[in-house]
Order: sequence, then structure tokens, then C-alpha cells
Amino acid sequence: MKSKTIILLKLTGELLKNNHSGGLDGSLVKKIARQIVQLQSTHHFGIVIGGGNFFRGNKQGVQLGLSLAVGHQVGMVATLMNGLIVKDLFEQEGLPITLFSAMASSEIGVATSAQNIKKALEKGDYLIFAGGTGNPFFSTDTTAIVRGLQIGADCVWKATNVDGIYDSDPRINSNAYLLSRVSYSDALSNNLKILDATAFALAKENSMKIRVFNVFRDDALLEAASNNRFGTVVENNNEYPILEDYGK
Repeated sequence: MKSKTIILLKLTGELLKNNHSGGLDGSLVKKIARQIVQLQSTHHFGIVIGGGNFFRGNKQGVQLGLSLAVGHQVGMVATLMNGLIVKDLFEQEGLPITLFSAMASSEIGVATSAQNIKKALEKGDYLIFAGGTGNPFFSTDTTAIVRGLQIGADCVWKATNVDGIYDSDPRINSNAYLLSRVSYSDALSNNLKILDATAFALAKENSMKIRVFNVFRDDALLEAASNNRFGTVVENNNEYPILEDYGK
């Protein structure tokens, strides 16, 4: 397996959302599956899926007046729903999948354990991790770093809806520029909020490289695999400036 590059791919639940109708749409997930098929000779993937298309604990949970812990639990259940959907769509494209659940739900997925992860990797299965960490108050960003470490990933790819990490919020600052590379420390000290602070801190402690890119661009995974300048890379490396942008 280590002859291949191992990637933990963090997917937003928004991939399944139809922005026009407000309903669900699996077409982009199928495109991602087809890209993974094209990369299967060189890359192997574990996947963490969010649940924001169904429920966000810090949004709908607050609107409903739920306690924080329960709101987070409902959000984790939403990731189980997405995990089942993504598993089925991937299998339709010929990808062998093991779905893991961090919440006790044997009819949905196998328990997330080191032994079960090892078995799935030895079988050559692609791995989908749902249910978050199994505990409230941890985001799927943090889950992605944890699962990346568990599968021995070379990099965590955060596939999101922006082109990478900017020096400031581009929705507010029209002069914001896209950063090519960022250190963990600068990401934290400059409050670059593309990942939460817990995820950044865990990645820094374990030297886990992160790539952030726009998954809604055509063939985004193929581009990430072949183009080192695609998106933003977060890591510690003294060979380049801590903050580096494309225009310099």
C-alpha cells in the first residue's frame, strides 16, 4: 500500500446539495469517484464526509434551542447519512468501500478501530469515515486529521468551496490574495480560519501536511495529484517563506 500515496480526503457535505432546488444531488460525488478511479494506480484514499447539507449543530442546533452536545450529536448522525450515500455512489463506480462509523451503528458501518482500519487497507478497500470522532465538540476538520494519522496518510486534502487559504476573508476584502504555502504556526497566529484551531494544532504536532483546494473546480482531485501549486499547502518547511502568495 505504501507504494501509493495515501490521502485522507475531507469532503464537505455541501457536495450533495443542489444549490438551485435546495434538494440533494449526487452528480458531483460521482465525478469525484471517477477521478479516484483514474488515480487508483498511484493514490489510495480514506474519506471523511461532513454533514452540513443536512444539519449543522452550531447553526440548526442553535436555531432549535438544542443543548450544544445534542446539537453536535445530531450533526454526527447527519454524517452517517452522507456516508451511506457516498458509499453507494462510489460502489456504483466500481470502488470497493468500507464504511466506518464512530457511533455505535453496526447496521450502517463497522466500528472505527485500528484493527478494522488495517483489515480494510489490506483488502485494498477505500475507507469512508462517518460519525465524526464519536464525541461532541470536535469538527470534521479535526476528525480528518485524526483519521489521516490512523491510516498513515501522506497528506490531508481538504476539498472545500474556496480556492485555498487567503490572507484575509475574500468575501470581505476584495484585495485578499491566495496563499500558496502557509506554516501551521502562521495559520494559527494569523487566525486563518479554513480549518479550526484544534485541527491545525493536531496537524502541527504530528507534522501532517494539509492541502486546501476548491473541489467544485473541474477535475480538482486530478489537479491536486499532479500540480503542487494547486490550492494551498500547510506544513512546516524552512525552504520557503512562511507566507507565500502566487503573485510574488
